[in-house]
Amino acid sequence: MVVASKLFRKIKNTIIILKLLIENQSRFRKFLLAFGISCSAAYFLYTFCLKLARSVPKSQPAKKSKTNPTLNKQFFHELKYLCRIMFPHVFSKQSFLLFIHTLTLICRTFLSIYVAKLEGLLVRNIVQKNFLMFAKKLIQWLLIAVPATTCNSLIRYLESKLDLELKSQLVKRSHQFYFDKRVYYKIALKQSDECQVDQNLTEDIDKLTNLFVHLYSSLTKPLLDIIMITATLIGLAKSKNVNYMVPSLMALVVIGLTGMLIRKISPKFGKMAADVAKQKGYLRFLYGRIQTNSEEIAFYSGEKTESNLINKNYLLLKKKLELVHNNKFWYIIIEQFLLKYVWSAAGLSMISMPLLLSEKYSPKNQVQVEDEAAEISQRTEEFTMAKNLLSSGADAVERVMTSYKELTELTGFTRRVYEMFKLFETESRNSEKPIQISSNQKPKDIVSKDNDQIKPGLVYESDTVSSIIVDNINVMTPNGDVIVPSLSVKIDHGMNLLITGPNGCGKSSLFRILSGLWPLKAGVIQRPKLKDMFYVPQRPYLAIGTLRDQIIYPDRVEDMFLKRMNDADLMNIMEIVNLTSVVTREGGLDAVSDWKDVLSGGEKQRLGLSRIFYHKPKFAFLDECTSAISIDVEGKIYHTAINDYKITLLTIAHRYTLWQYHNYILQFDGIGNWKFEELNNNLDNRLNLKQEKDKLEKMLLTVASSKDRLQELCNILGESSIALE
Repeated sequence: MVVASKLFRKIKNTIIILKLLIENQSRFRKFLLAFGISCSAAYFLYTFCLKLARSVPKSQPAKKSKTNPTLNKQFFHELKYLCRIMFPHVFSKQSFLLFIHTLTLICRTFLSIYVAKLEGLLVRNIVQKNFLMFAKKLIQWLLIAVPATTCNSLIRYLESKLDLELKSQLVKRSHQFYFDKRVYYKIALKQSDECQVDQNLTEDIDKLTNLFVHLYSSLTKPLLDIIMITATLIGLAKSKNVNYMVPSLMALVVIGLTGMLIRKISPKFGKMAADVAKQKGYLRFLYGRIQTNSEEIAFYSGEKTESNLINKNYLLLKKKLELVHNNKFWYIIIEQFLLKYVWSAAGLSMISMPLLLSEKYSPKNQVQVEDEAAEISQRTEEFTMAKNLLSSGADAVERVMTSYKELTELTGFTRRVYEMFKLFETESRNSEKPIQISSNQKPKDIVSKDNDQIKPGLVYESDTVSSIIVDNINVMTPNGDVIVPSLSVKIDHGMNLLITGPNGCGKSSLFRILSGLWPLKAGVIQRPKLKDMFYVPQRPYLAIGTLRDQIIYPDRVEDMFLKRMNDADLMNIMEIVNLTSVVTREGGLDAVSDWKDVLSGGEKQRLGLSRIFYHKPKFAFLDECTSAISIDVEGKIYHTAINDYKITLLTIAHRYTLWQYHNYILQFDGIGNWKFEELNNNLDNRLNLKQEKDKLEKMLLTVASSKDRLQELCNILGESSIALE
């Protein structure tokens, strides 16, 4: 009670002091005093809001050392990089649309000023009860509405058109990077949460261009409105011989204080938007992963584990969204109070000053104003015009101030799209380009000029080369794990090679290095061009399209005609791989279906093998691609490929039935050692050894169960056995 009474007395004394200060003062001094008190109140409000902002929890700190996206030099550098992509040159279509859009915004600003003046004249005629002039101005107002509404619609249309063009430009450039030098494969190898390319290429680019175009309109037109409306209001004040410096100073102080306050209390919406987009992308990746591996998950009954993983990541997304909503809640309260009510009070004070403080009109206006009624009507006209202009100006400044939140969101999407392009550029730049060699150059000529040493990590290719030469290479993963430290083999055309060894010994890794998927860290490879080598994996990729598209992949129908092949040739190929029944069952080569689900495992493998008969390469890399095919069909395919199509086969297989189709063997032992030898000379011996190995394996697998049974019999009979001692 004591504290409350003291506070009440202080408030009472303050009111008495203010009353004494205000009494017996001119209107101008009263206004200045009120202005000073308002500035003091705004300062105390500023400090209070800062304390409130510090008490509200901000976004979670980043775990990494990377700087958060915000309005700084780095953001403008990233935006400049993306603008060079979105606007390739000054005379591009995108630049032209931006120019037309800017002209439309300027026209809309002049129309707004004209409409404000016209509304003032309408109110003046209403006060004067001048029906004819009112009707004339009303007709003008209706006529000006036609270009005004057209201009508004044109602004929205140009926004959408520019947004689409900028988006298309970014997508076009990103696709050029993404599909160049197999960048998509290198990014897929990273398997990191940071590499959410599908999210970057769809939602992030879409939101970036949408925010960019919207912010351009939200900043360009308001700035034009502010300049033109300010000039018009100053001209109005000068015509009444009123000092416009005080209202202008008042506007600058109010705008400056509110702007500083909004910037200080604004949460890091840019980082929040980037975090939410990243979490959404990862959640989408998890859903896609379940769709891709649905059969395996179903076999293992892994629904509970996958559901827990999805729910856990959704809860993380929910927390991030709640953080955004909580920060927006209190931020919008303060923003609306400052921009709507504080600015409205300041605007009313600015409007009233020319009317309240002007005692007389200029001589020119006194000639026109003959009585008090005319003076009132003219004041009404000027008040209405000034109110409309200042209201439009306040709206313009408000749009500029509220754009800060969208600008911070733009920083987040700019960072994600910029990092995506930089990742594409880095992977593309790090790709090794094979060195082209002449037709008369031999493998022994591929040496360094310094001391005749073999060049490390180099790949040579030529159209005329009919062999694959691997000279002292390291079979190494992209992460740097060495599988085979030194490998040297030469595979001439016609040397069908069988590659064997335990899992993880480097068989498939060798194929990836020969095909250029993995980088060559050391040694030299000489090979034909990639069009003369074809890879068939264990699980063949089935594209979206017709059955014909599956056979000729990655060619298109136009490419097939250029190779002078037709559907009859494709049917012959399907006969080789025993898939003519599939063509009949599915309705012909033009049938379209989800081939991944329609075909069985063996049919998929045979369809994958049909591609080597279409492309007719010099070398075919077969990576356990017949494991689901019967032995008789497998033999037919191998016999046709070797004898009829003269394709040299490099096969990874565990079936000893395939040994008869190869004349050389490359064996890996799994610890970095290898052995390359001819297979024809000891094929029968190897087959006998293989059969003996399988027999011994079966015998040894039954040893443990036989010992258990013998122990059980000894216990029943009460005897012992020397086999158990």
